[in-house]
Amino acid sequence: MELTLDKVPLRIDALFFATVLGVLALAVLAVRVAVQRAGQAQAADLWTMRAAMGAMLWLVATGLVALSDALRGFSLSLFTALMILTGGAAFSRVGTALVAAIGPVGLIGFQFFRVPVAVFLRGMYQAGQVPVQMTYVGLNFDIFAGLTAPAMAWLVWRGKVGSYAIWTWNALGLMLLAEAIVIAVLSMPTEFRVFTNEPASTFATYAPYVWLPTVLAPAALLGHLLVFRWLSSSCPGSR
Repeated sequence: MELTLDKVPLRIDALFFATVLGVLALAVLAVRVAVQRAGQAQAADLWTMRAAMGAMLWLVATGLVALSDALRGFSLSLFTALMILTGGAAFSRVGTALVAAIGPVGLIGFQFFRVPVAVFLRGMYQAGQVPVQMTYVGLNFDIFAGLTAPAMAWLVWRGKVGSYAIWTWNALGLMLLAEAIVIAVLSMPTEFRVFTNEPASTFATYAPYVWLPTVLAPAALLGHLLVFRWLSSSCPGSR
């Protein structure tokens, strides 16, 4: 099924663009803070520019790949590689610097961006471009990770919850992300398809919606993995 772009309301596209750009802006800011807290304040501007340029190049590159129809075969290899790279980044020196710079409050609160993602998917469903099971009125409950993120971040900031509660929240949030991804995969027109209702899940192979699996999903995964890194550190005392 071809995506009918003219059926998507402008407000839904605007919400999507704003979410993607907001997530990338926060990522760039995190890089800047990490460099500053590493005692390299003079290099902060340079690294901020590099991070911003890298984010822009990634948007352009993935957008061009989608425009070239290279993703229409619904291969999961690109997405799988992105998830592996995200995991590698989380447990690399970059991840160490980000954990030290951001801390648990920022990492947990960051997951609030999943609320506008859920609203976007609901809007795409209403426009006839996304199957119902990928929305919160269907089987995708990922919105709850975003809705609870501010409250959990506040509780951590106030010191009202221990590591067990943070472990539980983070694990549940990661499970909700995994569930959303699995539902999307099982809704694609491939041999793995389980949900046969229409429309099939094809929208993420088109630009600009390709940024959902190439920007937003990896960002959510990275956030959760960094929280686990903080929890596993020998002295998780700084906020």
